[in-house]
Amino acid sequence: MRLFDYTQAQHFCAPLPAYQQGVGQSLPTLYRGSASKTVREGSQNFTIHRISLLNNVERGILFGVSQYRRALEMFTPSNAAWSQVSLYYASFFAANAILGMYGVWVGQGYSADVESGIPNHQAFQIHKKNLKGPSGYRGSHEVFWDLYYEGCTSFAPWVPTILTEAIEPVNNNRTWQITSRNGVNYDMAQAFDASVLLKSNPRPKDLSEYGGSLGQQREVTEHILKLAVHFAKEFKVSSFPYEGLLAGDRPKVIRSLVTAPPPNLVTQSILQQLFV
Repeated sequence: MRLFDYTQAQHFCAPLPAYQQGVGQSLPTLYRGSASKTVREGSQNFTIHRISLLNNVERGILFGVSQYRRALEMFTPSNAAWSQVSLYYASFFAANAILGMYGVWVGQGYSADVESGIPNHQAFQIHKKNLKGPSGYRGSHEVFWDLYYEGCTSFAPWVPTILTEAIEPVNNNRTWQITSRNGVNYDMAQAFDASVLLKSNPRPKDLSEYGGSLGQQREVTEHILKLAVHFAKEFKVSSFPYEGLLAGDRPKVIRSLVTAPPPNLVTQSILQQLFV
């Protein structure tokens, strides 16, 4: 797997001058319909690929920040497990965004990485198969994190010192995040243990006092989110990804959407019928 270096990523991520309706597409759909294994800068296929990947980057940041906000609202004993799952996906979306800015997209059955990073002569390789990680993992999320942390070595020199935790595997284990997520998601004993641990310290003075895998996932999620936002700001990423949802630049859209209060649907639901 090959990534852009910092200067090459700057060129690729340069802000778009105007919204081009219908150009940005679903990446799996785009790759599925691609007749070529290579897309080169200067071609219409490259323009479509570039806009689609940058849209994916900015939407990943939006959904990552949104999952992070909702996870914090679920820091209650009965929701401890799903809070961790939400934090996991916030991290996953943000990590996808980081790789995207450096020219890589890792999907199921389709993927893309850099063939040439030279500005004005950039090119991508389209793979109609799963990329393989260097460590031999088989699960799709295990492979993703293996590739993410491997890719981090390419852009590590440009990562601010205070955010190095975003590029270092948790407990020196590249698959810790997905393994821990699976634990609380599929094992009710682990989910219950997370609830008991959270109940033992229900109102700490600050977030750093939350322990266990929930606290650890929160910490790594925050670093990866901050790194994604850092690079998006550094590269001035602006690809008009939110048209049809809300107009405006990324900070404005994210602030508006993520801080909007949810509808009060409890009184319209069957919740009271379940307390029997």
